[in-house]
Amino acid sequence: MKAESSCKTRIIKIKETSIEEIASVAADYLKKGKLIIYPTETCYGLGADALNEEAVKKVHDTKRQSYEKPISVIVPDVEVAAKFGELDEETKRLVKKFMPGPFTLIINKRKRIPNLLSKETIAFRISSNEIADRIAKEFDSGITATSANLHGEKEIYDSCEVIEKFNGKVDLIIDAGTLEENKPSTVYDAINKKIIREGRIKEEEIEKVME
Repeated sequence: MKAESSCKTRIIKIKETSIEEIASVAADYLKKGKLIIYPTETCYGLGADALNEEAVKKVHDTKRQSYEKPISVIVPDVEVAAKFGELDEETKRLVKKFMPGPFTLIINKRKRIPNLLSKETIAFRISSNEIADRIAKEFDSGITATSANLHGEKEIYDSCEVIEKFNGKVDLIIDAGTLEENKPSTVYDAINKKIIREGRIKEEEIEKVME
């Protein structure tokens, strides 16, 4: 992997800034192909425009991970999700029931989506974190939702650690303090009808929606 380039990092504290301004600034950075770190319903996430191949490449480089590793996305709504992958009626019912929330769906990817993001499928969720959701809505497209850490290291929940590790390596850090260490989202493969990772949403709850 290429070494990540040094840049000047802007840090915004949520205690000192309105959510409207945070969302506006973050969306502007994303539109310019820049990298942001933002809070999610689990850990801090490393965000970029999921349709910008060069920005996605920077995400891989910053995390020091293989370009082959798939990256999931956060979307603002089911309409944007449909631009990334193929949603049938059953999948739409799952979205309506469990999103926003700790639930990630894997669906077949649209051809126009960069292979650097994912090869054949795409994983997406609508975030239940207010800041992540407002950024996605302001941006009105998909944002990379990979954890803000180096590949193989633990997820980061504390903003001080985020700043220590990524100051100068990303363009914007949204400092939300220490996040609650919530259980990871349930990941459901809607193509093969199976749970890849069980989180707070259980298999029986999914099956009930699909009856």
